[in-house]
Amino acid sequence: MKKTFLMALLVCMALSLTACSSPEIGEYYRSAQLYLGRGDYEYASELFAQLGEYEDAADYSLYAAALQAIEDEQYDLARANLNAIAPFKSSARYLTYLDALAADKAGEKEAALALYEQLGSFADAHLAVERLNKEIPEAAIKEGRSLMSKGEYEQARELFLSLEGYGDSDELADQCTDALDKAAYVAAEKLAESGDLLGAMAAFTAMGDTMDAAKQAAACRAELHKTLNEQYASVTLATAPALMDAYAALGEDMAAKTRIDELNARFGCNLEILTMSRPYVTLGMYPQAESGEEKPVLWRVLKTNGTVLTLLSEAVLDASAEAATLPMNFSEAEKTAVGEMILPSMVEMAGLTDLTCSVTAYALAQGADASYWLRDSLENGQHPIISASGALTLPAEGMNPGIRPMITLDLEKIAFTAGSGTVEEPFHIN
Repeated sequence: MKKTFLMALLVCMALSLTACSSPEIGEYYRSAQLYLGRGDYEYASELFAQLGEYEDAADYSLYAAALQAIEDEQYDLARANLNAIAPFKSSARYLTYLDALAADKAGEKEAALALYEQLGSFADAHLAVERLNKEIPEAAIKEGRSLMSKGEYEQARELFLSLEGYGDSDELADQCTDALDKAAYVAAEKLAESGDLLGAMAAFTAMGDTMDAAKQAAACRAELHKTLNEQYASVTLATAPALMDAYAALGEDMAAKTRIDELNARFGCNLEILTMSRPYVTLGMYPQAESGEEKPVLWRVLKTNGTVLTLLSEAVLDASAEAATLPMNFSEAEKTAVGEMILPSMVEMAGLTDLTCSVTAYALAQGADASYWLRDSLENGQHPIISASGALTLPAEGMNPGIRPMITLDLEKIAFTAGSGTVEEPFHIN
């Protein structure tokens, strides 16, 4: 009866909206809302459409049509209508609902869940939340099992742990852990078998108390000490740096630290000499005071060849009428490491930017000046000199060239024990 009345009213309004009284239009409007509330969206939309611009009937017509489109799964149409009238009534929430439906359909379950949760019980969104709260972890467990089948245990374990105890996720995470531990153990064994004891020790140590990893780590450490101690027994200056690095790689190991301290005491200064740029050393004794008192001779490292140094006296030590060497007083230990004493050549001096030097009081007393002989020889038999100004020249009247000797020193055969390599604190032997 009610629908018949409304259909008559529709015909009336179609003929002339103004011919119907205001109460009749109001009754028509309220009836349209009633159909909307009952869920008869298609009919409600038609009724509201006939009201034209009456109050908010046009918005209601689109709103009802959108709800009908949602029921018919015509989501694009529903979204278009809702966007046209938003934020009318519950348009914004229905748009969120459509976003949730789209994410759900696309398999983006976490995104869909977050959107459904925003809606509470609106449009039965809470039922979708319940469903997804079951589907998501089940899907995750399925994905985790797939990862396990591919051997990707680390990713699988992280996935299972993220489920916080859902279903058998904890048990599956433990299975992944066991598989990872076994793989790590096998990898550590292979490192040991290949001879990489340091890598094996680190791998076993990283496993903590898993299986017998701690015991295996200790065995690797013991074997490393045995090997390194054999190298220590025959260590040389050339091999000391690598051996010290190997001991240092053992980390907080007191025995290794003791060995490093011993190597530093034995080779420390020599190693510094090899790495510094032209450091100073004292070696041998020669008269230097005017009285003829002997003092340690100061040398500068001219060049390095492996562990063999070329040393150049820092001063003119004696006077000489011709190119000659000096009767230097070396200790017995020094004699085993020192090579032949010779005069420097121009080629050997080429690396120095300043060729000038000082003169000892003893050399001055013997008549020498700050010029010195080179061992180079010209075709006429003359020897060139370095003048007091540092220039290459021939001896001339008034010049009194002295001796600035050069020697080689094998650091493998002698150990400097103190000093810092500066001219004020040269390396020396205590």
